[in-house]
Amino acid sequence: MKRLIMGVSIIAILWAIGFMSFIGQLPAPASGPPGKSDGIVVYTGGPDRITAGMEIFSNGLGDRLLISGVHQDTSRERLATMWAGAPALFDCCVDLGREALTTEGNAAEVGAWLRDHDYKSLILVTSEYHMPRALVSTRARLPGAEITPYAVASGYLDSHGRPATFHAWGKLSGEYSKYLLAQLKALFSQFGN
Repeated sequence: MKRLIMGVSIIAILWAIGFMSFIGQLPAPASGPPGKSDGIVVYTGGPDRITAGMEIFSNGLGDRLLISGVHQDTSRERLATMWAGAPALFDCCVDLGREALTTEGNAAEVGAWLRDHDYKSLILVTSEYHMPRALVSTRARLPGAEITPYAVASGYLDSHGRPATFHAWGKLSGEYSKYLLAQLKALFSQFGN
């Protein structure tokens, strides 16, 4: 029993150290436009991500925009109300992915979209706290693609980069655990190839 308690304590300490490191290494929200890419991809999770992706797309930084993980009940017309660019550009070149329910699903959806358009590079738009896991899952699925991260502020971090509220601590700790699982899956997928 003593060894079990000791083992659990060591795992908890290592997890806590890793969690603090994870928080300290989260990317800052993007402060300027990224370089041009073949396409722009938004992993849904809030309107701020979508509007950020739409903004950089309307500025000509990609040939097409994919919003991945759009809820089945969210209409194209509703998303068009968030669009500030030329209506014709939204109509022709904004794609809605409705299959993804998870970050891994987003990565699979993006993989199919890149192949369909013969794209080799993308700008990935998601919240700063979600970016590490999004990159791990997407790079595991698309090892040859050039991925430029474009982080959006989530409101979970204060001006010093620390969790802003008790709720934020919970959200970020859950995200860190998911990130660890994504790292393990990516590692095992390398061995499977």
